[in-house]
This record gives sequence, structure tokens and C-alpha cells, in this order.
Amino acid sequence: MTVTTRRNILGAAVAMTIGCTGLMPEAVAADYPAKPITMLVGYGAGGQTDLVARATARVMSADLGVPINVVNKPGAGGAVAASELEKSANDGYTLLFHSNSVVNSAPFIMKQVSFTPESFEYAGMITAYQVGLATQKDSPFSTLSEFVIWARENPGSSYGALSPEARLYIQEIAKKEGLDINIVPLKGGAGMMNALLGRQVVLAFSGGIHYRNPDELKTIASTTTFRHPSAPDARTIEEEGYPLGMDSRTTLFLPKGTDRAILDRLSAALKMAASDEEFKTFTASANIPIMYLDVDEAYKEMSATYTKHKGIMEAAGLTAQ
Repeated sequence: MTVTTRRNILGAAVAMTIGCTGLMPEAVAADYPAKPITMLVGYGAGGQTDLVARATARVMSADLGVPINVVNKPGAGGAVAASELEKSANDGYTLLFHSNSVVNSAPFIMKQVSFTPESFEYAGMITAYQVGLATQKDSPFSTLSEFVIWARENPGSSYGALSPEARLYIQEIAKKEGLDINIVPLKGGAGMMNALLGRQVVLAFSGGIHYRNPDELKTIASTTTFRHPSAPDARTIEEEGYPLGMDSRTTLFLPKGTDRAILDRLSAALKMAASDEEFKTFTASANIPIMYLDVDEAYKEMSATYTKHKGIMEAAGLTAQ
């Protein structure tokens, strides 16, 4: 005869818990998603990141079979939205679609930001920013090397910068080459475009928006580690001899501790967006290169760029403000 005791009941409960835990990833993958998903965006509506987020959400929603509601949470370069994500449940129903710069650059520029690659989980990356140095189409220089020669002969030229990171590039080049360059502070992509088109500056740091005016503006160097698909002949800043290349990619962030099965499911939907014809048409029209990375590749990219960007900014003497 079997005697039921408190110890028997506890033992059975423990065994059941262990059994269920072993099945948890498969159960999560099978049931997820079962309700609408919220996708935070750390910039305001209408900008490049927001538009890519909405185009991505459309394809992912169709693949996942649930609505993805895009919610803009601008502030502190994405740190406001990232902080909200950090406090969210790690059940896969709150995501952040944003540039990975909020982790691999912002902590070295803004005191209020202290994220590290370990602060979040990543379901992948999908597009890259074509950040670089832009000038007027008819400028007397077409490469960074030519600009250095020209700037040496024309001291006091003006460079437009939106941020401390943007200023870093020209400051390091000027320091190495002994150039006299005035830095003009600008506000937003529109301000940068107005400064270039209005010839208020001879050179400016651009997040890629200048590619919308190919008949009036040109790239003299990419400040990424790769040549821009929109200007394949323009050498990278590292090819020009300055070890300052820093990349930014749109990334799908999730709260720390999100189950790997959820990350893989979202990554698969993100990959669908990368191959979607309508999405490709949209990104091509806006000069936005698709560079999809899966879960493991995204983790590797975030960690590697965090270490590299930290080294570049510290060596340049940049301090968080």
C-alpha cells in the first residue's frame, strides 16, 4: 500500500517543476506570441529610425501573426526608451527598435547613460547607418586626403557637427595633421543639410541624410568600418589612415533574461523583413543598406563595437557630459 506523506507530495512537486522547466523553451516557442507586441522607438516619429522600425514591424507582424504597435519614446538619444525597456517584463512583448549606439557610444558621451552589452538581450540587427563626412558636389576636394591638403592651405574652414562624436572625428584629424578648423554646432539632420546646402560649412558629419541630394552633395569618406553602398568609391576613414571607424546598426533589443526561444523567433521574423521585397524597395529608396545579423552575430557585434568605441573615445579624451 502506498502511503501519501508531505514528503511524497513535495517530491512529486519538485519532479514536476524540473520536468516543466526542461520543456519550457519549447513551450515558449510554441505559444509565443499570443498577444500584441509593443515596439518602442527611441527617436521621434518621421525620422529614419522610426520609418525603418515601422517598415520592419509590418513584415514581422505578418510573420508572427500578431499586431506590433510602434510607440515613440524620444529622449537622450534613445536612453529614455532603453531605460523603459530595462524595467519591462522579459516575456517578449516589449521590444526596442533602435540604433545600437545607445549601448556602444552613448555611455561614453552622456553621464546619465550607463548601459553595457550585458544590459539587454538582442534578437538581431537589420540595417546600418551610412554615417560619414559630406560636402558640396562642387567642392575642390573629393577625398579626405584631398580635404586635408585643402584645409592646410585654407586655415579657418568650417565643419558642421551635431554631437560630441561628430566633433571627435575632425578634432582627431586636425590634431594629427595640424589643421585650423572651426567647428560649427548644428541641430538635427535638417540643420546639417541646411548648413551644407547653404554653404555655411565646407564639410559636415552626416548620419546619411545627405544621400537624398546626390546632385548637390557628396561623401568624401565614410566614418564606418565599411564603404557605403551609396558611395562605394568613397574610402573609409580607416582606409584614409585614421583608426576612427565606428558603426551603428538598427537593433532589436529585449529585456535581460528574455528566453532564447523568444529571441530566435523574433530573429527569424526580422530576417523575413530583411528579405521582404517591399521592405527592400523602401530601404533602397531611402539609401539605407540592409545588413541583417542574427542573435549570436548581434551579441558579437554589440560587444566588439562597445570595446572599440570606448577605446577610440577615451584615446581622444572625450568625457561624458
